[in-house]
Amino acid sequence: MLKNYISIMRGAGLAALMLCGASLVAQTTATGVINGSLVNKNGISIQFDTDPAGVTLGAAGTNAATANFGAVSAFGPLSGGVTRPTVTAASYTVRTIFDVQVVQGGLTSTTYTLTANLAAAAPTGLNYKVDAVTLTAAAQTIQVNGAYNTAIAHNLDLVISTAAPGAGGPAVGTPITTTINFTATAN
Repeated sequence: MLKNYISIMRGAGLAALMLCGASLVAQTTATGVINGSLVNKNGISIQFDTDPAGVTLGAAGTNAATANFGAVSAFGPLSGGVTRPTVTAASYTVRTIFDVQVVQGGLTSTTYTLTANLAAAAPTGLNYKVDAVTLTAAAQTIQVNGAYNTAIAHNLDLVISTAAPGAGGPAVGTPITTTINFTATAN
């Protein structure tokens, strides 16, 4: 009887080990799926870059850069990157060069048109030009058929009257700022 008891106990123990082993080996899993969707939109972007021959732009590589001409006059030294291409009895011009790069994605367009305008009327005695095009508050065409993904150099001229303040000339010794809006449109 003791022998049967031991056999029964061995069998029960073996069965218990087998059941425990099965539950220890079994893994619980869960699965899931995320379905992502997007809409790929086409478009273009514009950025302004410092040209090696021009002033160092503030926030270069963005679409909202700044160009500081520094102190200017009809005669005397100018800041680095600023030139004085003309001086006449009525006015003088100071110039810097900047680069425009327009990048496109998802378009069939191979070129763009670049326009520019002043955000507000130019101060008395000053005229702004981009590539010899005089800017006003209305959009002016600067370039037609511009190539995408290429840094294209443009001249920014400031034509300053030599007339005295109050007689058609600009204020003297006062910083003057102007905002020029650029728009690139896919052709």
